[in-house]
Parts: sequence; structure tokens; C-alpha cells
Amino acid sequence: MSEPQEAVISDPETTLDRWVLKLGDVVMWLYVIAVLISFYEVIMRYFFDSPTVWVHETTIAIVGMSMAYGGIYCYSTDSHIRVTLVRDLFPRKIQKIISLFVDSLVLLFSVGGGYAMYYMTSRAVINPAGEFYMQRSGSAMNSVWPTITKIFILLVFCILMVQAILHFVKKIRNFNSEE
Repeated sequence: MSEPQEAVISDPETTLDRWVLKLGDVVMWLYVIAVLISFYEVIMRYFFDSPTVWVHETTIAIVGMSMAYGGIYCYSTDSHIRVTLVRDLFPRKIQKIISLFVDSLVLLFSVGGGYAMYYMTSRAVINPAGEFYMQRSGSAMNSVWPTITKIFILLVFCILMVQAILHFVKKIRNFNSEE
């Protein structure tokens, strides 16, 4: 029986993972922007009695996209939440099989989510007549944030799909090695 492993963030496994981490260093600043514009909204609303039309929608879009990106960021560092209580009871070889199974589930999830997002995104950018348009929010701002968010999340699912394939292939290649 192997010893329980400490929760540590591992080094990125692939070049794609390294790129995801580099871009993540930029994406994390979106949270700062969301906080700053929310603070701006509070000041404008409560001190100047002049609420904005754009802050709420923009903040929701920024935070939503950042959270979606957080998933592939965690997958790049192998730092996603997992329960290892049962897995750690097994020998290392069985743990590797479980890891392969989890990666196959991530791949299945990314294909399903990617398909769903493709459907949603295509409906957000192509009207029933087959012409390009950008779905709008329908609010007072009537922004194109819904379309931008859907495109971004579709890209995130595509990246997750490639990540899952690369991780799965790498784990198969290293299956018999002692790590």
C-alpha cells in the first residue's frame, strides 16, 4: 500500500499546459478589473446617484469567462479538487489506471461540453436565415457579452479537449515507468 500523497501543484505536463499557465497570468487580472469596475459602480450609485448601465453585465461576463478559464488552468497544474482517500489505498499501478480513467472522463466531459457550446455558440452568431450576427443580452445595455462569453467558453472546451488527449497519451506512455 502506498503512502498518501501531499496535495501539491505539479509542473505543467505539456507545452499547451505551459501556454495555458502563461495566459492564466493575464486572465487572473480580469478579476481585479471586475472588482475595480464593481467598486466604480458602488461609488457612482451611492455617492453620485448615477448608476451605470454596463457594470453588472460586464462584471458577470468577465467573471464567468475567468472561472471557465480556471478549469483548464487547474488541469494544467494537476491541481483540481479530488478525493484521494480511496485511491491512495491502492498500489501505484492501480492509481495510474484510476488516473487514466479520470483523464478519459475529462475527455468525455470536454467533448460533450464542447458539442453543447458549439451548438449554443453557433446559435449566438448565426441567425435562422444563416447570416452572421451577434446575440445580444436584451438588457438596457443590450451588449454582445453573451456571444463573446459563449465563444470564449467554446474555446476553453476545445483547449480542455486537447489537454485531456495530451495528458492521456502522456500517461499511457509513462504507464510502466516508476514515478
